[in-house]
Amino acid sequence: MSALARYVSWPQREERAAQLPFPVPRLAGPAWPAWRRHRAVYRTTAVFAVLAALWSVEEHYQLVSAVHHYADLCRAAPHPCDSAIGGVATPTIAHMSPSVLRYLPLAVGALVGGPLFAQDMESGTHRLAWTQSVGRREWAAVKLGVATAVTTAAAVVLTVPVTWWWYSAWRGHNGGPDRSAWRAIVWWNDWDFFAWTGPVGVAHLLLALMLGAATGVLVRRTLPAVALSAGLGEAVLFGLEKLRPHLLTPHIHRTRGLGFPNSPRDGWYQRVGYVRADGSLTASLPPCAGRDLHAFSTCMRQQQIVGRYNRSFTMDQFLPLQLIETGICLAATAALAAFCLWYLPRVTAR
Repeated sequence: MSALARYVSWPQREERAAQLPFPVPRLAGPAWPAWRRHRAVYRTTAVFAVLAALWSVEEHYQLVSAVHHYADLCRAAPHPCDSAIGGVATPTIAHMSPSVLRYLPLAVGALVGGPLFAQDMESGTHRLAWTQSVGRREWAAVKLGVATAVTTAAAVVLTVPVTWWWYSAWRGHNGGPDRSAWRAIVWWNDWDFFAWTGPVGVAHLLLALMLGAATGVLVRRTLPAVALSAGLGEAVLFGLEKLRPHLLTPHIHRTRGLGFPNSPRDGWYQRVGYVRADGSLTASLPPCAGRDLHAFSTCMRQQQIVGRYNRSFTMDQFLPLQLIETGICLAATAALAAFCLWYLPRVTAR
């Protein structure tokens, strides 16, 4: 028997004829009770992911329709359309992005990861599982594997339409006959959508899952594990947000004089400030703020200010930042999974 056949079974031909014309794998062996134990949570996760994906598709349609309507009105206007037209909504990615996505990792960590081991260890059913033919480490690995598979599938179902929604806005923003309408309606001055698109959206959910599972292993009580997993998940998300600007070096754009430098379109702005004659950069706050014009000019000369600068990430750094953060999240996920597999065999069965 192969290793896969221990956990997945394929129906015989006579069974397929009565149900489906093609084979559908079924969970078998230790994988079946691992699914059955938490099937209500897994099914709820799958349903929510599908509903959220459908919602994202609808929001994508609403955004594209608003832009095209705006563009049609602009083409029919007697003057260039350089401002919002009355009666036309002006949605933005930041405003239309679902704030609920910000808290999805907390829900996954608390509701899927937290009870994964804590529920069994609190009720004592882990003792029955450990008396069967399945070893402790295999029992833990199978439970983690099933939870990881469900979370990954749900995350992909959700992040694909969200990524398509964002990419359509980025593509319209940078090309096509209606790009002026896209730029009038969808103006990005930050990257709020970063954590909801591409591989990093999946990695965040997997990290939250493993964080909740490890918390449940240590706490061994369901409700405390749920609460603590949510708190730790929020702390991890906050830490990733603070770490993200330091993963790559942002571009610095300078200008001579006090005019603002041309900033890259769709950039993630980090800081603005002044440039001194020796090339050094000031803090983000102007050193001569709160003075009248003459005093301001005198202060600027005394400070040897010769220009302005801004520090920002450009769109060509978007994917590298995502890949770096994805690697960090997956490495932390693997470390937490290894901890669970190492620690659980050492837990007493009493």
